[in-house]
Amino acid sequence: MNIDKNNIKLTLSSFYVILGLSTLLTSKTFSQTITNTRYEQPPIKSDIEFEKGEMLTYVAGYAMFDAGQAVVKLDKNTHEVNGQECYKVDVTGKSIGVFGFTMKIRDLWQSYFNTETLYPAQFNRDILEGSYTLIEQLDFDQENGKVDAMWHKKEDPPKKNYKEYEMQPNTHDVISGYYYLRTIDYDQLVKGDTITMNAFWENEGYDFNIIYLGKEKVYTKFGRIESFVMSPIMPENQLFSGTHPIKFWVSDDVNRIPLKIQAELIVGAVNVDVVKYKGLKQKLKKAK
Repeated sequence: MNIDKNNIKLTLSSFYVILGLSTLLTSKTFSQTITNTRYEQPPIKSDIEFEKGEMLTYVAGYAMFDAGQAVVKLDKNTHEVNGQECYKVDVTGKSIGVFGFTMKIRDLWQSYFNTETLYPAQFNRDILEGSYTLIEQLDFDQENGKVDAMWHKKEDPPKKNYKEYEMQPNTHDVISGYYYLRTIDYDQLVKGDTITMNAFWENEGYDFNIIYLGKEKVYTKFGRIESFVMSPIMPENQLFSGTHPIKFWVSDDVNRIPLKIQAELIVGAVNVDVVKYKGLKQKLKKAK
């Protein structure tokens, strides 16, 4: 079987769409005319609280194969980082099955974000993707719109690099943005409304736009689950196909967890599905 390594990396990168930001699959979002409401500060459900110790396991599938696995874990304790009380979330990703033999991927992403504002204080990456390695630490100054970055390869001894970047105040990383999206009161939105948020990725700040597509019963390993459906607005390029090439479903319950990602790519469809969970407030309930 002939498998293109670029397709593998693209497929495995789709793990992180589950975080609510698709900047791994593309470089920038773009502006378009929105006829419905555009929310820069969408309505928030005040009673949404994240369950400490919550752990979610996802599997990404490409064609007929399981390509990779990602585990999202919220630490049981809060941590003080850069003078702030923060949640700590670890996201570990790895290639599995035949993809694991073709390209070894072992990634750790880590975010410390403020327990009240949900904006990040620090974001870290420890990356192994084939022959590519990276250690990265980003410290966020949300008030002044600055990011202090440190990065280096895993060579011994490492040659460290330092640089300061500008961003908009109140900016999310890819993990904090995922948790922020879970707090939105989607019952106050109507189909076609757009959520706009600031995001920082690969040394740049972005305006990230997501269209709310309404409610839907989505098929999962645990049965059909009531959910809210969203789609990031993607730039015109040759990676994606269809009107809404990326969709993700968030459970319409007290848990508000991402259930599924579907990405229509030119190399084929990629699906990311929740396959295991523990530590939720309540079990996922089948839709009636």
